[in-house]
Amino acid sequence: MFIVRWLEGDGPWLPLLLLVEGALAAASGLFFAWWLFPGEASLVAVFFAALTAQDAGEKLLDWNRDAIFKRNVDPADANVRLSTLFFSLFLGCTIGFSALALSLPMDLIEGMFAHQISDYAGSTVGSLSFGSTSDIFVHNGYVLLFFFIVALPFRHGGVMLAITWNASVWGATFAWLARRWAESGGPSVFEGYLRVVGSIVPHLAIEAMAYALAGLAGVFLATGTLKHGFGSEVLRSIESSVVRMMVAALGLIALGALWESMVAPILLMMLCG
Repeated sequence: MFIVRWLEGDGPWLPLLLLVEGALAAASGLFFAWWLFPGEASLVAVFFAALTAQDAGEKLLDWNRDAIFKRNVDPADANVRLSTLFFSLFLGCTIGFSALALSLPMDLIEGMFAHQISDYAGSTVGSLSFGSTSDIFVHNGYVLLFFFIVALPFRHGGVMLAITWNASVWGATFAWLARRWAESGGPSVFEGYLRVVGSIVPHLAIEAMAYALAGLAGVFLATGTLKHGFGSEVLRSIESSVVRMMVAALGLIALGALWESMVAPILLMMLCG
């Protein structure tokens, strides 16, 4: 999209631009999916959104590579910055999908986000449950492994697909729960949405950062293996970075599991009753 033309620098405005980029990717992906494939818009929209945001993802990876190999930025610092920027893109996609799910008619939403909200069709805000720490850690560890593995053959395309899918699920689910809550006599849709987000987003943000790290680790390993010989100094450096990123990602998953099992239920009770 046109905003990727602005990604040449690395100023403080960049995360905000990526938020806009992600929101526009979600909106355009859903519009064209509904237009061309209305029966499967909930799935096709994810692919279209991933394709739309792919240029931004590629630009960010180029920036990371140049920062490390041309500007001698510490790899750990560059990778943390890259993960933060990918998280901004993910957050923008989530906001875009949420905005659409909040504003479009409910009967249209049920078709456009059929797959995303299928697990919550009979749920309400009050019936949400989070599970034990161990169960959450195992489940999210599986998702983490998926992000890493899908990035090996598909590289940044696989990362963008995983990002947009999760963004569509979270964005649509938040809006769906808020609208059902309002219809059952709860607060206004906007207030309900903010309460749901306040209860759930903290641990989801931790998990999203972990998934971004795992996906980027897979991209680095796949790209480094293709470009550099086995046993080369550059490849060893990349492998070392990949290991550190995966360890950090697992640490975030553990932190997210603790938060979700212990703190999230309290937040949900305080904010949503």
